[in-house]
Amino acid sequence: MPFFPLFVDLSGRRCVVIGGGPVAVRKIQALVDFGAKLIVLALEASEEVRALSRQDTITLEERSYGGPADLAGAVLVISAANDRELNARIARDAKDAGIPVNIADDPALCSFFFPALVRRGDLTAGISTSGACPRLAARLRERLDKDWPADLGRSLEILREQRRRLRESEHTASIAGELDRLISQMLKE
Repeated sequence: MPFFPLFVDLSGRRCVVIGGGPVAVRKIQALVDFGAKLIVLALEASEEVRALSRQDTITLEERSYGGPADLAGAVLVISAANDRELNARIARDAKDAGIPVNIADDPALCSFFFPALVRRGDLTAGISTSGACPRLAARLRERLDKDWPADLGRSLEILREQRRRLRESEHTASIAGELDRLISQMLKE
């Protein structure tokens, strides 16, 4: 069964990542880009993870996962540990606490997946195969990234402002039509 796509505000919200290798780095960077407050637990953190810690982008605790108390207050848990038993334990602990969990490379243990993302400012598209073939999602992301104009984020800012103005005007009935006209111009339809 496919997973439901959901966009969530992570700004300043606690997310816990277990692991410090290349897979963890990709997950960490995605969460940082959306303003999450990251706690990273890693016995062996890569230089990239340490650099993010030195920049105060994340909080790094160089130690092993200690149990459910490490997940307290988290809105998301991600494990990219190189230990199947540990990953299964983390998945159980997160699920028992009612916290969505992603276990790298083990879809059966996940309650959510990281989509392949394309961003232009506040415009975000997420592509998922519900864990069936993440490589396909990555390839589709590459195509979309190539096809979307670089200034699409700026166009969205203009549309946001125009929408605000239209909503404040007396002609609220024409908002949809006017926005459709502007969008068609921007997308050169």
